[in-house]
Amino acid sequence: MASSTTKKKVGPAPAPTNTPKNVKKPAAAKSPVGSLRKRSKTPAKSDKRTGMPLQPATVARAMMAFDDDDVLPSGGSGAGVGYGRCGGRMLSSRVERLLCDLLSREGVAHSHHPRHFEVRLEDESVAAYAPMIVVRGRGREGKTVVIEALDAVEPGLLDKVRAFRRSYGLEFYVSFVGSEELLDEIPLDVYDEATDVQNAVALVSRLAD
Repeated sequence: MASSTTKKKVGPAPAPTNTPKNVKKPAAAKSPVGSLRKRSKTPAKSDKRTGMPLQPATVARAMMAFDDDDVLPSGGSGAGVGYGRCGGRMLSSRVERLLCDLLSREGVAHSHHPRHFEVRLEDESVAAYAPMIVVRGRGREGKTVVIEALDAVEPGLLDKVRAFRRSYGLEFYVSFVGSEELLDEIPLDVYDEATDVQNAVALVSRLAD
């Protein structure tokens, strides 16, 4: 008997692929979720000096810088009518602003309401007096000059200035500046000198010498 043989059907050979060996396959796109998870596992940086974790930088909300000492009992800008500021202090009258500009133009160092003085009034009550403008060492006999530059006379001011002169008259020289009509209403024992606002330039020029 003839031996049985099984023949395999031979098909055409597959076409060779010419893929360069040095060509890398494109990397699979990373899932954004996976990348976020990976970043979340990164430990937070810490300060080398303290070892404490660094906090993210934050910008504080702008806040108004407000000092109780800037609010003066003289009114003016504090009462809603602004006359500007000098050295952080609110100017309280139009005449005070004029004197401030003149003193600054002449280079005369001055301060507005630098401090409060305790004064004793005629009825033995105690009050606080804050000189409006203070110019050091420019008055007669080297006294410190106190200038009250007024548009109007505030209630109680004259009593405070009079008491101030009784207690500190050896150290301070008090000068009033205002309109002629206003100065006519002020008793002579309240000030050492009074100047009409129209002559304020001459007053400042003398202080500048």
